[in-house]
Amino acid sequence: MIKDNYLYNTEYQNIDDFIPSSGSIYIYGYSTEGRSYSVDVLIKKFNSQVNFVQIKENGKDRIIDLSSNNEYSLRNSEDINGFFNLFKSHIIYIDVTGLNNRISASLLKHALQLSLCTSFPEIRVIYAEPDTYKIERFKSEGVFNDLSEQISGIDPLPGFASIIPDEIGESIFVVLLGFEGGRFTHIIENIQPQGDTIIPVVGIPGFRLEYPFVAYWGNRRPIQETDTWRNVKFVAANSIVDIYIFLSKLEKKYPNKKIKIAPIGTKPHAIGAIIFAIKYFNKVEIIYDNPIRKKKRTTGVGKIVECKVCKLVKEK
Repeated sequence: MIKDNYLYNTEYQNIDDFIPSSGSIYIYGYSTEGRSYSVDVLIKKFNSQVNFVQIKENGKDRIIDLSSNNEYSLRNSEDINGFFNLFKSHIIYIDVTGLNNRISASLLKHALQLSLCTSFPEIRVIYAEPDTYKIERFKSEGVFNDLSEQISGIDPLPGFASIIPDEIGESIFVVLLGFEGGRFTHIIENIQPQGDTIIPVVGIPGFRLEYPFVAYWGNRRPIQETDTWRNVKFVAANSIVDIYIFLSKLEKKYPNKKIKIAPIGTKPHAIGAIIFAIKYFNKVEIIYDNPIRKKKRTTGVGKIVECKVCKLVKEK
């Protein structure tokens, strides 16, 4: 699947190498992670050529556009469509580095639906990889507070409320794993899928070489307890494209089954799953546990990835 990466992904060694298209819109937000501030380099260099739009969370499932002070509900399609219709450009970049998955999911859903159905601008996702994760306690099985303070609980992402009947044999359950085995355990205890329908996915080669082993170790107890070690699959951890294509192949392999996806691993895997769910909305359910992240879970800035998500969805 990595062979398809170059068709839809462009990687840059650092933020200075990335040049946004002149006249484009660049939507971004800041988080507690230092890498979310890499956009400041772009703002300084291209502020006269690109319309940078900073958004900020303003309560649960609400955002505010700091350039206009307009507030929008992530659960209101008219609100988010109205937000996007303000922008006249050939390309809209959505930098998900500093946006949580609830904000990213709502923005991507409405932007992609507009782009695929109308003459709306092309949508591209930008993501700054971390240099390292702080995973000092990953060997403590069942904990989830290495990277998260706590889990808020399972609640559908805005715009993705879809209850799929869980009758025997009617669905498969794909879990995109990270380091925190406690999140996998929490999901399994609440959803209670059949063991033979669970497909755990471990990211390789990882942002660093040892990370796949870290993920496997941290999740070994729920993998053993559900007897799903035979079903473990490996997909590039830092690729939106690879996880999207992996899920697309599952959809073709099981055309009559519903697909439930728990994106509890890397941000690229979560974004790929969200895009896949947008395309196959009637047969995909996203199961999300809404972690409250620790401050500064990562250090440094790695590669910058640009993904042509409209092209990906249309062609794959």
